[in-house]
Amino acid sequence: MVFPWRVAAAASMSGLLVACAQSGTSSLVPSAAQGQSPSLGWPAPATADAAPSHGPGRLLYIADIDGQPGLGQIHVYSAGMKNPQQLRLITQGAGRPFGMWVDSKNVLYVANETDKLPANVTEFKPGASSPFFEISDVKGQPGSVAVDGAGNVYVNENVQDEGWVQVYAPGQSTPERSIDTGIGGYAFDPGSMAFDPQGNLIVAEQAKLALHMVKIPPGASAPSPMHLDLTNLMGPGMGIDKAGNIYVASSGGALVSVFLAGQTEPSRTISQIPAYGLTWVTPQGALYQASGEGTVAEVAPGASHPTTTITCQCSAQGVAVNR
Repeated sequence: MVFPWRVAAAASMSGLLVACAQSGTSSLVPSAAQGQSPSLGWPAPATADAAPSHGPGRLLYIADIDGQPGLGQIHVYSAGMKNPQQLRLITQGAGRPFGMWVDSKNVLYVANETDKLPANVTEFKPGASSPFFEISDVKGQPGSVAVDGAGNVYVNENVQDEGWVQVYAPGQSTPERSIDTGIGGYAFDPGSMAFDPQGNLIVAEQAKLALHMVKIPPGASAPSPMHLDLTNLMGPGMGIDKAGNIYVASSGGALVSVFLAGQTEPSRTISQIPAYGLTWVTPQGALYQASGEGTVAEVAPGASHPTTTITCQCSAQGVAVNR
C-alpha cells in the first residue's frame, strides 16, 4: 500500500536521489555546525554525537523499502558523522520497513507494512541479520514502533485512515491494549513516536496534510493533546532528547523545528533537511532524518544545518541509532 503523501514525496523529491554503488560507498555533504547558546538550553555544536560508544561503535539503521521487488531491507552504517560507511545489509525480516526503534539492550525493532509479506514488527538482536521474534497480530499497517524502559512495545498503525497505537507486553505477540489516537482522515499516515523524560509516549500523526501530536501517559488507554504550535509543520517525523526538547520535522518545508522542553512555540529551526521520512533523536540531541528518498541527514547536537548527508541507492523511510 502506498499512501498519498508518500506518492507526492517520491514525485517531488526524485531529483534528490543520487545513486551510489551497493557496495556501501556514500556521498558525504558536510556543512558547518551553527549552534545555539548553551545558556538557552541547547547543547554546544559538535561534529559528532558525544555519546559513549557501545560494542563496535554507534550504528545507524536505515529502513529502505526498495530492496528486491516487494521486499525491503535495512542498511547498517557507522553513525559517527565522520566518514560514515555502510557496514552490512539486513534483508530478512524487512518486508516493507518504515519506523524503527533500538531499545536499551540494542535490540532493533522494525515496523513493516504489507507488501509481498504480511504487516508485522520484527525484532533483531545486536549484530543479527535475521529476526528472533515477530509480532504479526496487528490491527492495520504499522508505521512506527517504540519500546519503553520496561520492554513494552508500542506500534503506531494506520487502521482505515485512523491512528491506533497497540501495546504489547515484553515477549508477547498479542496486544494487551489498543489506543485510538483520535487522529485520522485524508492522507493519514502514522508518524514517529518517542518518550519524554516523564515516560509519556508522544505520538505524531499526519492527516489532512497537517501534523497532529498527542501524549499517552504510562498505563493510559486514551491520549491527551499536546497543544504545540504545529502551524505549517507537516511531519511525519519527530524525536525527543533527554532534556525533553522536541524536534518536529516538516516534509513541506525541508526543516525541523525544535521546541524547548515545556514550550509550545519552536525556539529554533534546523534547515536544508529533506524530511519526508521519519526522525531519530539521540539523548544528547544528535538528529538523524530520513528524506523519504535517497538520503539521510545527520545533524550534530546544537547545529542548524546537516553536518553530514549520506546518499545511497535506497528509499530511506526511517532511521534509528543504537544506544
